[in-house]
Amino acid sequence: MISPLLANLYFRRFVLAFRRSPVALKAGARLVNYADDFVICCRPGKGAVAMEKMRELMRRIGLTVNEQKTRLVKVPEETFTFLGYTLGRFYGKDGRPFLGTQISKKAISRVLARVHEETSTRWITTSAEKRVEELNLILRGWCGYFDQGPVYRPYKLLRRYTERRLRRWLMKKHKRRGTGYRQYPDEYLYEGLGLFNPHVHRLSRARAKA
Repeated sequence: MISPLLANLYFRRFVLAFRRSPVALKAGARLVNYADDFVICCRPGKGAVAMEKMRELMRRIGLTVNEQKTRLVKVPEETFTFLGYTLGRFYGKDGRPFLGTQISKKAISRVLARVHEETSTRWITTSAEKRVEELNLILRGWCGYFDQGPVYRPYKLLRRYTERRLRRWLMKKHKRRGTGYRQYPDEYLYEGLGLFNPHVHRLSRARAKA
């Protein structure tokens, strides 16, 4: 556990040095980081000099830049992904453009993969209550983090995928054939087993923000 701590302390040297540098001040640069993952935002046309200063400081303190994940992005013409969110220009229901965030495709793929794993046949001997308990940990945590920007479509995809996977798991557990829609309706999944519902979570968050 000491290595990550030392790595964070070492990276902190870079963050402080960059924020205090004349180049960053002239470029109006703002560095936002989480551990060693970071984004530098600056005035139009100042990205190249800010990136060069970043590389220079990294070399000075012995850190290595991951070039595969490092690029210069011009917003709003382009988008970039940071901490699971894609930031840039998007379009609302009325077709009007807006600058904001969307849940990244990779973040959605990852949570679907976790749901798939928790409803695989390797867990066929466990109880339905235990499967739902494990699924709820994933769903509640994911929706709790990804609740910014337009979430209706990703929440709907996650909800339907989870319902389908859980029904298939229940059918296999009880050695039945079919999709399980008739045997295990929504009422059973949500009221009987207590499955977390992303749609209900979205509505409750919307009311809380109103």
